[in-house]
Amino acid sequence: MRTATLSRAYSSSMGTDVAVTRPANAIDPMPKRALMAELYETASRWTPARLKDLVRKGATLVGCGIGRLPGFEVLGTHLAMLFARLKINCVLDVGAHVGQYGRFLRNIGYSGHIVSFEPIRANFAVLEERSAKDEKWIARRLALGNDDRMVPINVAHITTFSSFLPRSGYSENQFGELSGTSRTEMVEMHRLDSVFEECIGPVKDPRVFLKLDTQGYDLKILEGCGRRLEQVLALQSELAVKPLYEGMTQYLDAMSYMNERGFELTGLFPVLRDEHLRIMELDSVMIRTRASS
Repeated sequence: MRTATLSRAYSSSMGTDVAVTRPANAIDPMPKRALMAELYETASRWTPARLKDLVRKGATLVGCGIGRLPGFEVLGTHLAMLFARLKINCVLDVGAHVGQYGRFLRNIGYSGHIVSFEPIRANFAVLEERSAKDEKWIARRLALGNDDRMVPINVAHITTFSSFLPRSGYSENQFGELSGTSRTEMVEMHRLDSVFEECIGPVKDPRVFLKLDTQGYDLKILEGCGRRLEQVLALQSELAVKPLYEGMTQYLDAMSYMNERGFELTGLFPVLRDEHLRIMELDSVMIRTRASS
């Protein structure tokens, strides 16, 4: 029996911690966490909006996670403090999926500008609908990387696993067909420095936070920031302790890369654990050195 536990606070609209269990010989494996997220998103279409917002905000304010140990700092609390300290008023949400992070930010009290980037057609349709009623939340169907070009993306059966990189044998062993490719899409990719100005344009005196969740492609996006990275006061990046994709950067190398570019660590938050409680992926939050002085 293999178990993976997903702990990201914004991975579903409810933000609860659920163990993901898959028998090694299962014919049609389905991690409980991913299944519950899918079911919640479907069921929420028939739930009154005010009730959904109340539940989401309540879950976020009490720590974004049922079953967490008391006294442990959670991502929502950490970001709320960080945003207040740095007076963040512009968030670039790269790898937005269907808008979970944008909702998460609103639930922790952030009311500033959000630009969400999502390249996959079906995901973007949901993201666009969700952001449409929020005048400070802009959705763009665009991938970011270290080049300007059209590029194929591997769309996984569970689209949170979608990546420009092929999945690893470790990912196949842990998640079976769920992380496997169901199709490929050709998507438009740009460097962040080529679209940065238009993203921050509507914001007076922009103070930028960069969130990256791109399934192994985060460092390529940082490479594509160029000199614009100097205008980012803090960032959040997903780090791989266990490689779920071929060719992705190992977490210590990724942290070293960001350190060399002037960022220092403020928090680490596990996203995935295996059946032995070993961390597979985690979210890192880092602040630019001069921003903290």
